[in-house]
Amino acid sequence: MAALRFLAGLFALIAIIALVADATPWLNGSGPFAGTSFETQWERISPNSLAAARDRVSMSVSPAAWSALEAMVIRFPTWAVFGTLSLITGTFGRRRRRVNIFVN
Repeated sequence: MAALRFLAGLFALIAIIALVADATPWLNGSGPFAGTSFETQWERISPNSLAAARDRVSMSVSPAAWSALEAMVIRFPTWAVFGTLSLITGTFGRRRRRVNIFVN
């Protein structure tokens, strides 16, 4: 469970950095707020791995699977994708409350 809490913190950090990077031009007054999609960020960082992932999913499952994945996850802003991952891993990694059923 500690690993999931660590991942939640890491995903939250990435989400905050992506949100600040997207909001900086708007805060400076040099442009509107526009969230950069996860696909765009991935292509900027490593275009070869994006192409390899696209090919792998298309060959393993089907080309329609990549289109569905792209429509559901990859086209969303980076901060939203990693914020959602942070919430999910944080929820699954939270400490459980111990209930003492023998208390009178």
